[in-house]
Amino acid sequence: MAASRIAPLLILSTGLAACGSGSDGNPIKAAFAQRPASRLSVQPVAFRLPAVSGSPVRLYRLPRFDEVARRFETPGFTAARVVSFSDDDDQLYVLSVRGTLMSLDMGTGRSRSIDSGVVAATAGPDDAPHVTHADGSVAVVEHRVPKLWPTKLTGEPTVLLGAGRGVLLADSRNGARRTLIAAFANRAAITQPMPDGPAVASRWGDLVAIGADSGVVILDPLKVQPPEFIGLPERPKAVGFSPSGHRVYAIHGSHLVAADRYSGKVVNSRDLPGEASDLRVDPLGRLLLVRPTRGDSVWIVDAATNRYIATVGGSWSWDLPAVAPDGTVLTRQGSDLVALAGDSLTPTGRVRGTPNDRWLAVTWDPRRPVIELEQAAITSDSGSVLYVQVSSSSNEAWAQDFATNLKRAGLNASVLSPSGPDDSYRVVLGPYASREAAEDAGRKLGRSFWVFSRDEAPSTP
Repeated sequence: MAASRIAPLLILSTGLAACGSGSDGNPIKAAFAQRPASRLSVQPVAFRLPAVSGSPVRLYRLPRFDEVARRFETPGFTAARVVSFSDDDDQLYVLSVRGTLMSLDMGTGRSRSIDSGVVAATAGPDDAPHVTHADGSVAVVEHRVPKLWPTKLTGEPTVLLGAGRGVLLADSRNGARRTLIAAFANRAAITQPMPDGPAVASRWGDLVAIGADSGVVILDPLKVQPPEFIGLPERPKAVGFSPSGHRVYAIHGSHLVAADRYSGKVVNSRDLPGEASDLRVDPLGRLLLVRPTRGDSVWIVDAATNRYIATVGGSWSWDLPAVAPDGTVLTRQGSDLVALAGDSLTPTGRVRGTPNDRWLAVTWDPRRPVIELEQAAITSDSGSVLYVQVSSSSNEAWAQDFATNLKRAGLNASVLSPSGPDDSYRVVLGPYASREAAEDAGRKLGRSFWVFSRDEAPSTP
């Protein structure tokens, strides 16, 4: 990695706040010695992802949309659809307009292609991307590498409903026959008929709800058995699960219904201001976003009580409106993106001119302090040892497993233990006597890497 390419490079801290320079003149060493900020102080951020090649990826702090001075190196990066954000390996995954699964590495700010020929993508509860290809093959991304499953889907799926642990749920149609397919990593797929109507999977992929003729049909995708049924006066226009999966929401006419998933009984029914056509559940279960049949507006509903709160302006797309981790409601009004406070629904920020960009709001905790690397700072001090960091994770087992795989490939890999309770496990190669040797080793990996110096070598796992 040439110095001219990485200077200056900004790596965000927990809380996205700048740190001071080290007393010994080595900002990298000082950064590792610094105790990261508490995770409780981390603010959520919103990624602005271009749908058209040539536009940069931008990052904003919520709720005011303060833009962060973060440089992303993303040539050719486009996002037709956001797949997931994996906090374990600091990767944001998107599906491009050409069917390429791409990742944006938060540690380096660079993008790379993960898989091609992708026709559909979704993510499981651990945010690992699951993809299907035109030939029906299925792959899941593990350690940033797609791994094919032995099973294949019969034909191209209509849509991927979701994924669980080792299972992918697909909605497939062959003529008039609609089928729910549960594909597994280690056994034959399970197929069962599915009625027509809007369908949604639970967060953990253990249930599928369908708005059928006179109510909601609930299927267990993991085994074929008689479905559960929640009767309603008419066919629902939209259905949804609470984040825990214990409650099922349905919209029919101008009514919002909440039913207990276990008893099948309706526990709450409320009138809406008018007829509705779609429903979106807050990932943390605080709010429901309802789409009216007419007009560019959004109805905000309290998920706990089904109580209608307010109407706000906003058009409807697959990524917006959305509820951020701090409760901020993000809605597109005209060509602008507007942030509304979750408690009062008053505007807190606005980004102008975003008609085609894609958005994703997450809480990103990179577990490393800010380091501004100038050209002079990347030259190691005399006597310092150099390492190549290839990954960081809060999961020690994941880090150790990754290091073991690198060792099996003949690389001198180890795991650098956290320097504090909020730090991460770093998978590194080395040590190396010179920067040239370290950079050469990093380039041979064919992936993003970071060269840094420490006075002491990490212990071997």
